Amino acid sequence: MSAAGIVFSNLNDNNLSRLTADRTVAAIPFGCRYRLVDFALSNMVNAGITNISLIANYNYRSLNEHIGSGKDWDLARRAGGIKFISPYQTARTPNSVMYLHHLEALKSMQEFILEIREDTVVLSDTDNICNLNLNEIIEEHETRGADITMVTTPCTPDFSSKGSVMMVDADEKTGCVKRITKSTVPVKGYSDRFINIYIVRTAYLNAVLNQSFRENLQSLSEDVLMKNTGDKKIYVHRFKGFVAQVSSFTDYYRHSIALAKDPSLRAELFCGERPIYTKVHNSAPVLYREGAAVSNSMIADGCVIEGTVENSILFRGVKVGRGAVVKDSILFGGTDIGDGSTIQCVVADKNVSISANSTLSGAPTLPFFISKGRHV
Repeated sequence: MSAAGIVFSNLNDNNLSRLTADRTVAAIPFGCRYRLVDFALSNMVNAGITNISLIANYNYRSLNEHIGSGKDWDLARRAGGIKFISPYQTARTPNSVMYLHHLEALKSMQEFILEIREDTVVLSDTDNICNLNLNEIIEEHETRGADITMVTTPCTPDFSSKGSVMMVDADEKTGCVKRITKSTVPVKGYSDRFINIYIVRTAYLNAVLNQSFRENLQSLSEDVLMKNTGDKKIYVHRFKGFVAQVSSFTDYYRHSIALAKDPSLRAELFCGERPIYTKVHNSAPVLYREGAAVSNSMIADGCVIEGTVENSILFRGVKVGRGAVVKDSILFGGTDIGDGSTIQCVVADKNVSISANSTLSGAPTLPFFISKGRHV
């Protein structure tokens, strides 16, 4: 069994515009000290995949700084490792534009794909956060002789998404896909929701790319998978563990606060058998001064807490002043909460400063967002 990986960094930027003004989707901070890309990369690395391409469209300076040489994921290698690929023009593509779909992105890197020697390619977005046993899924894919395996999760009746999501109707016993549709809400008869992770035979992927050039196809889902589904060897792998789909700003807030409140979710996502890797920072431990009180929260290294923190996530270097109260909030790195201030249902981007004795409040369904570097 051999596999390569391709990670798409920013196909949902428009749906997360508040968080992607200065970064790509893959670089959005999550879970106290991670970025969204860490979960896709760690899933691959934990499966022994060490040849990974990271497709970056634009706005990826912070992502590039986060990944660096890839050493924190054991991807700083002479052979394979991790490489950034951005759209570029050739003599054959004089009118190339920024991609909007998976297939467009793959077409822009066909020369790299032709050099892949592994039998299988794992394609992954970064906006579905989970901890997968990819070895198990790849083995199942090869045993079935599948062209494509789509990783899905059960579609619950209360699911909704800002963007269209692929809903899949598959045979309960064999996992063979019968129908695929797109919707923002559950559709009767479609029990599985695709989480934007494919396992694909490399030879089949090259065949699809050649077809897409001949017929000017743009979308892998609409132009390839959803047409004549029964003629292809498409299967699903049903993943029943924790999945956080970040398709909107409110999704991001809701899943983050749920993670802070529920230790069982954290135990499942940050599984000891399959660790989540990230860039290592040499920060001092959290400093809890007299009067500090913390409950149901995730606090990163380098924070200084003098007030009260409840049901919140604090990234590196956050300061909570004396007598300040932080509830149901997410504070990115370097945020400073002044003495005596109260904030609730707030998402503060990096290096935000909130004056002493201020009061800011959003709502669970409409959290208040403060842009990077703002002083309030």
